[in-house]
Amino acid sequence: MKLRYGITVLLCGWIFLILAGYVHGADDENCLMCHKYIKMGRVTKDGERKYYYVDESIFSKTVHNRVRCRDCHNYIDRLPHDPVKVGVTCNTECHSIQNPSTKKKFNHKNIYEVYRKSVHGRDKVAKNERDKDKPYCIFCHTNPVYIPDEKELPKEITERCLVCHKDRRFVNHRYAHTGRRIKKVGRSPKEIVELCSICHEREEMLHEHLKIVEEEGGELGKKFLYASESYKESFHWKVIKFGFKEAANCLDCHAEKDNYYLAVHDIRSSRDPGSTTHRGNRVRTCRRCHENADENFLEIDPHPTARKDDNPLVYWVEHVYGLVGDGVTLALIGLMILETIGRRRDGVAWVLRKGSSWRRKSPRGRDRIYL
Repeated sequence: MKLRYGITVLLCGWIFLILAGYVHGADDENCLMCHKYIKMGRVTKDGERKYYYVDESIFSKTVHNRVRCRDCHNYIDRLPHDPVKVGVTCNTECHSIQNPSTKKKFNHKNIYEVYRKSVHGRDKVAKNERDKDKPYCIFCHTNPVYIPDEKELPKEITERCLVCHKDRRFVNHRYAHTGRRIKKVGRSPKEIVELCSICHEREEMLHEHLKIVEEEGGELGKKFLYASESYKESFHWKVIKFGFKEAANCLDCHAEKDNYYLAVHDIRSSRDPGSTTHRGNRVRTCRRCHENADENFLEIDPHPTARKDDNPLVYWVEHVYGLVGDGVTLALIGLMILETIGRRRDGVAWVLRKGSSWRRKSPRGRDRIYL
């Protein structure tokens, strides 16, 4: 009886392990045993809903799909684990994978430090009210653009890799990791503008941020409050909106072209001498597209606005032009109404026959004959 009971327990355990391995795949620590549930989460003291659900089908396509959970969540030392208070930061030396060039644990410290010194820079846990609205790493990098859905890998490439590397799973993973960097998978100009506008069109947040900076004795750019709004009045945005990809978007002006993928994390204030939009650097920035740009070219405003406090001339011209246009339109409509009333009074009818026209009987009996 005991033998039968023991065999049953072993069999059940074996089946459980098979199912766990089948469901979780590379999740060798069975984190998805709990985190696979869609509604797993909690509500914070501030009323914010936190979700801890992990979609394995999505995670398996990311560049981190071979990194064990506890390589990044290295503060977890038992299961079930204690409540997490800080979480993972993007500069953590956590990966079990070594950087082949340095033979050290892989990390994002170099790009993370560049980002922290930029105007967008902040720690994961905001230290003050000014930082809480700044975008942390995952604000921009949680995007389908970075996980292209490539159902079939190019056979002519993977088979060549297999000649030496033998293991198809290794080859497929390495291709997925490096292939998306070799290919141009960055955002389109329109997507870049839309991403920046998420924050730069939130008027309430911008006013609050401006207030905090002024209280601290700091200063922000003249068009900080309406940077996105004014850009979308420019010629650059109008052609990008209709599909032209060569016009300047936000990053074309506000980030260096050299080592672009590092520079986009290093956006600086226009008062910083190292900024691309600093007065001393604007000619060089404009010449990326406009080869003959000079100091006079800088008089063209890339953020044109029709605000009275920013550009009074444009403000009044636009309003007067709008009034004139509305007046002309109303005058034309009034003229059409008066003409219609007058013709109806004279017995003229609007006839839809072989085209449309006003018609009336001839006083000499010479009416037009319609065939």
